[in-house]
Amino acid sequence: MHAPWFAHYDEGVPRTLAPYPNRTLIDYLADWSRDHPNQPALLFKGAAIGYGALDRLSDACAAAFASLGVKRGDRVALLLPNCPQFQIAQFGAWKIGAIVAPLNPIYTERELEGPLREHGIETMVTLTRFYRRVKQVQPRTPIRRVIAT
Repeated sequence: MHAPWFAHYDEGVPRTLAPYPNRTLIDYLADWSRDHPNQPALLFKGAAIGYGALDRLSDACAAAFASLGVKRGDRVALLLPNCPQFQIAQFGAWKIGAIVAPLNPIYTERELEGPLREHGIETMVTLTRFYRRVKQVQPRTPIRRVIAT
């Protein structure tokens, strides 16, 4: 494989991280939740959410997705900024085998329509402040479920 970027690597930087572990981020979250439940996993506006809480909250989110009919292989859009809800929803979706589609929360209605239609996204998680924009675009997209947080 010709990889010209290797010429710019510092001396001693490996060209690969192989062998890659046969584990997912969900596996690592479960480990940290078990071994370090109170260790901060997320810091947001001066508050901390521990690994145990993140694991439990994402389990609850996964159960909520499943109860709404989201299943393995479905796409779940996250129209969220960098906030705890993003990580909770992301892990929740992964735990049921859904595919996470992060969308830029400053997208206009027109910019949202393309990825929602092209990827057949039926479920969206968003902040209440973006809810009106999502509801405006919903009739022109496959979106069936909107979860506001």
